[in-house]
Amino acid sequence: MIFHFRISDRVSEQLMRICSRNSARAAIPLMLAILFTSLVLTNKVDNLLLQLWVLASCSVILIRVIVLRIATRHASLSEEKRRLIAILLTLMLGCTIGSVLYFYTQVGTFERAMLTAILLGLCTISHSTNFGYRPLLLAYIGPLLGTLGILWIANIDRLMHPALAVAVGVSVLIVGLTMLVNGKFMFDAFALSIESSIKLEEQSRRLSDALQIAEQAKREAEASSQSKTRFIAAASHDLRQPVHVLNMLGAAIARESLTPRANEIVENMNIAVTSLSSQLNALLDISELDSGSVKPAIRSVNLSTLADKLKLEMQQLASDKRIELICDLPADLYVRTDPAMLSQIIRNLCGNAIKYTFSGYVRIQATATASTVTLSICDTGIGIEDADCDKVFEEFYQVSNPGRDKGRGMGLGLSIVERLIRNLGHTIKLTSRVGQGTDVTICLKRCTQSQVEAAVAATPGPGPSITLPEGVWVHMVEDEEAVQKSVEIFLQSVGCKVTCTATSASTLTFLKQQTPDAMLIDLRLQNHDSGLKVVDWVVTEKPDLPIAIVTGESLAEGELARDYPDVLLLQKPVSNDDLLELLDYLINSAKPPEREISASTTDE
Repeated sequence: MIFHFRISDRVSEQLMRICSRNSARAAIPLMLAILFTSLVLTNKVDNLLLQLWVLASCSVILIRVIVLRIATRHASLSEEKRRLIAILLTLMLGCTIGSVLYFYTQVGTFERAMLTAILLGLCTISHSTNFGYRPLLLAYIGPLLGTLGILWIANIDRLMHPALAVAVGVSVLIVGLTMLVNGKFMFDAFALSIESSIKLEEQSRRLSDALQIAEQAKREAEASSQSKTRFIAAASHDLRQPVHVLNMLGAAIARESLTPRANEIVENMNIAVTSLSSQLNALLDISELDSGSVKPAIRSVNLSTLADKLKLEMQQLASDKRIELICDLPADLYVRTDPAMLSQIIRNLCGNAIKYTFSGYVRIQATATASTVTLSICDTGIGIEDADCDKVFEEFYQVSNPGRDKGRGMGLGLSIVERLIRNLGHTIKLTSRVGQGTDVTICLKRCTQSQVEAAVAATPGPGPSITLPEGVWVHMVEDEEAVQKSVEIFLQSVGCKVTCTATSASTLTFLKQQTPDAMLIDLRLQNHDSGLKVVDWVVTEKPDLPIAIVTGESLAEGELARDYPDVLLLQKPVSNDDLLELLDYLINSAKPPEREISASTTDE
């Protein structure tokens, strides 16, 4: 059985490299543990046999390091053969070290306890050399803990009370079983991370190629540029998914107990994923606006309320720069606009102003006439040369970033603003003075309070770290296994119970018998299925069950909000903080459900 765990060649290649490297690093500590064991047993057993055991164990350790390194670098060997070699070498090591238990019946209770502690320690650290791959774990800890547990239970010379001996032996076997179970979760996360990283690299490579082709085509003809826009907009769902998976896996791995070096790697990986997520979202926003797939939902909006809420959202960013963020608007000032699009415009303009202001303030203010409202975002930042004022709304253009430092963004924020302004039918004007600051003004149509149709609810700013109640039950409707596993691993790492279904039919069957604490629903499922079928059923049959849509689809939020005004929406990729904040809001705002008998359901 242990030789038939099927994994992809890509995962196997990474596993063998890690196994070879970590085996070499663990060689000296392992030899020291063997020498310490010999000191414990010296003069209590046959010293010649003990010395032979030390020599054999150290020799097998060195042989395993050398052969693993050769096998990993040998191009003619298949991945399956490399894994088989690693398993056999690990089994040989486990049996050799485990042969120390030959002396078990020749020593007293203290020495047996020391042997038990040493072998448990050696088995515990084995996770780091193989990332929890079960065949390798079983080959190593089986001969050690399996034999040790049986010897304790057998209690051959009756040195201990039989019940106590059985309890110790069973405990040893339970520890071994727990290591195997935990190893599976660890390896699943490792395998998913490798597969998702490779998929993301492939998708990024395809996107990069597509952008290069599109840029070349744009110089030749406008029609080719439009082709690029349509391609990226259509690929939005598939591009967002692997980034969403990496967000969840990175957050889950960061919560594990890792070595300092591993923590550093995970931290750098999460920084890279966050940067990629931000850049990908900006690119997709541009594409969706250019393709016309995003339509404004014009309505009457209280501009004062919207600006106040956006100030709360941006306040921490300004405080970190030690500048003042001022919101100076008359009370009850109403305009005709799309609130989501206008929020993004103000957010991008304020974020840009804060980024390039190092002292002084950023001010949001407005003046009004009988028919128009002029909204201004003013700052005391570095300012812009007159020659650059007309270029700042172009894609990828950054006045103070000629070296194209990606850590300072891609230069798409103001380009998105220009497209949103155009879609809304508003006008925008920029004036600036180098060394003194910049003023951006937007002209909107004014309306009266009696024309207000609905209040806008802007997204709240970043708050304190979210801690969900222990054991909260989250059910996902998601058909992609990588997304299922990554979100499940992350939510389980913060103490949630997670169940999944992959189709609307299986979800409805599940919900007729079970009531989770909250649901996360994907829109596009396989075979033309839709998560909206689940949303419609829940709204009708279980209106108190809190639900949210988490999707990679390129949807106009205004249209979805109009059809489902009480359903929250997050667009992938979703950060771990956003997901926790969403669940916290769902759980705290929901009425206590009438809980039925809980059962874990997973729809494969």
